[in-house]
Amino acid sequence: MNLEEFRDSLEIAKESELIYYVQHCVCMSMAHMSNPRADSHTMLDLVYAECARRGKERLYDKAYETVCRKPDVCKLFLA
Repeated sequence: MNLEEFRDSLEIAKESELIYYVQHCVCMSMAHMSNPRADSHTMLDLVYAECARRGKERLYDKAYETVCRKPDVCKLFLA
């Protein structure tokens, strides 16, 4: 899926799907920390932008915090 397709999927995603996308993209972004040009960073920004567009920044914050508190969850997302 390219970035444009990803953006389109975010626009129609349910809130539960947005939570999944935040968590998944945080894990991917952490896995690609050494590559600042990785698409995963842009994808995380796109998820945040969609949450902000909906006025759901808190949803983003809570999902992000979940991954930061329990980084082992990334094993599921990156498997």
